[in-house]
Amino acid sequence: MNKLTCIIVDDEPQNQKVLEIMIDQFCPDVEVLAKASSVSEAVELISKHSPNIVFLDVEMPNGNGFTLFEKIPDPNFFVIFTTAHADYAIKAIKFAALDYLLKPISLNELRTSVHAASLKMSENVSFKESNLKRIEVLNSNHGNTAFNFNKIALPTQEGIEFFQIKDILRCEADRSYCRFYLVDGQRILVSKSLSEYENIMESANFFRVHKSNMVNINHIIKYIKGSGGQVILSDNSLVNVSVRKKEELMKILSNR
Repeated sequence: MNKLTCIIVDDEPQNQKVLEIMIDQFCPDVEVLAKASSVSEAVELISKHSPNIVFLDVEMPNGNGFTLFEKIPDPNFFVIFTTAHADYAIKAIKFAALDYLLKPISLNELRTSVHAASLKMSENVSFKESNLKRIEVLNSNHGNTAFNFNKIALPTQEGIEFFQIKDILRCEADRSYCRFYLVDGQRILVSKSLSEYENIMESANFFRVHKSNMVNINHIIKYIKGSGGQVILSDNSLVNVSVRKKEELMKILSNR
């Protein structure tokens, strides 16, 4: 593949400069074409230069970086978000299986992200289709004032698959993998651990009832008493509840 091109979008000039220096010195296959300080400026530069990669700051004045996709709904570039702290934003990015870098940016993580971008863009058509669907997930979950998580992109061995949150019954630990159980009987094996999904799935009304299982609260139809007890889900599956999670689960169920 020819040399990649990129645009840096960040409202802080110092952040722009630091990232540009890192790319110039340590990512020789990437050329920085331009830098933007706002989403509106970024839209103009993307239209002018057609970059392969856009490093996009999440927190900016007059809106966040996600609004870029309201103006460019069919992006033909690989986006790498950059953020210092916005937990809500990281959850949204993870739900869409998009890439991000935490500030201050780690050199190793930068190289890893650039390498991933290069590999994915070499897929040509499949990259464009997958990229568009992931942006659709991001837009779908992004409301005017908050995030309403109703879709998720799951990385599998075959690529990226997209699902409605309401159709997921539970997530089960499978060694270093995670298995998602769906209402239609599908079982999706994802190459990430259950722990990696615990924090973000809590935002979508999931609860980890046991070290091995996290369930969709909306699909619990019955609780069976016991030392920890068990829950029955809408597919009639039975899931154990650990003793230490019982009290917290009872509080959640009593407030439904």
